Order: sequence, then structure tokens, then C-alpha cells
Amino acid sequence: KYFAEILKHSYVIGTDISEPLLKTAATRGDDADDGKRKNIDGPQYQRLSKAKRALSENPSVAVADCLHIPLRSNSCDAAISIAVMHHLSTEARRIRCLAELKRIVKVGGRFNVQAWALEQETDSKRKFHGTDLLVPFNAQPKYLQTQAKSSENDDNSQQPSSAESKGKGVAQMMAEQYDGAEFDSKKNLVVFQRYCHMYRKGELESLCQRVPGLEVLESAYEKGNWVITCRVCE
Repeated sequence: KYFAEILKHSYVIGTDISEPLLKTAATRGDDADDGKRKNIDGPQYQRLSKAKRALSENPSVAVADCLHIPLRSNSCDAAISIAVMHHLSTEARRIRCLAELKRIVKVGGRFNVQAWALEQETDSKRKFHGTDLLVPFNAQPKYLQTQAKSSENDDNSQQPSSAESKGKGVAQMMAEQYDGAEFDSKKNLVVFQRYCHMYRKGELESLCQRVPGLEVLESAYEKGNWVITCRVCE
């Protein structure tokens, strides 16, 4: 969602572990002229701005792991990592993520990291009672793909029969197809539990100090997140 603004001044390469999420950032070039999406695999999207249409013609997004970013060392002027670090379950992975950001950014360049804070504002709907939690994620059925399950005695995937699905809504059937998912009957949503690590004040800075060649230029608290800006020194 930040691409449209940044594209006015820079060439941007975006990565994420989720291919469906990346599809929200770029459309196929053959339907970019009129801003409509045709013959696509994912959900239907709203009409695109001029900047997003330009991106759709040359989509610079890729499925990638933040611990192994498929970019050359010292190839970027800057980098942004938003809502990624709080999904990494160990300290070693968090340090590796910071080291990867440092690797791809040129000497003298900067990167910004934002992650959920343990300390939430008093009027926030989010209240965390620990640093390592499972946080519910509510998904609309239209954004989910049908999952085919197989039994122990049959290697072939099978869809729910009409008898099994009778009287059930789309959200409930989707929830039953995903392992670990739950159905929220009040909101008619599919609920997943996702791991999150909540950062304490000063924790991100402490991690950066363990990556040689990094200097923390700024740290701040913003809308329930801890934010740091680092400069690559060597």
C-alpha cells in the first residue's frame, strides 16, 4: 500500500512470504490500461491509481523470505520493514532479519523497521499480556482459496460433499477446510491464530547493536508500534 507514494520518486522492489498479498500490489499488464482486473486468480480489486497502473505494467514484487532476501548485497539505497519482525519467533531470526536488511542496503543508506509494541495506548483495542502470543487474524472467505483435504486412506484430494456442506455458509465451510482455523459465527469470518512477539521499549535497539556495522539513528513509539531507523556504516 506504500508503493503508490514511493513510486513517485523511486524504483521500488517489494517482497513478502505471501503470494496472494503480493497480488494486491500489482495487476497483470494486459488489463492495466482501463484499471479493471480481468481473468485473475485472486480477489477482485478496486480501480487502480495512475501510479499503481504503472506498477502493474512492470510489477516489482517477489515472494521471498525475510531471512534470505533475493537481492544483491549493497544494491538498495534504503529499505522498509513493516509488520514483519513481530512474526519472527526467535532472537536469532530477528537478528538475521536485521542483518539481511543491512546486507542489501548500501553503505551510508538507511532502513526503517516497525513492529508491534507490548506497551499499547490506553485507547487501543489491542491489549497484550505477554511478549509471545497467538493473536487472532480474521479473514473474509472471499480472500481464501479452497483447500482440498485428503484422508489417511486416500491420497487423492476430496472436496466436502453436498451433504456435509448442507446448511453451512461459505465462511464455516472454509474454516473447516483449514487446519487450526475457527469459524466466528457472529462476524461470519474465518479466524486464524498467528504467532506474534511484542517488543518492549529498547528491544529493537538492543538487537541492532548485535549486528556489526549498524548505527541506530532514531527510535520512536508510534500508534502501538516501536519504530527504529538505522544507518549502514560498513
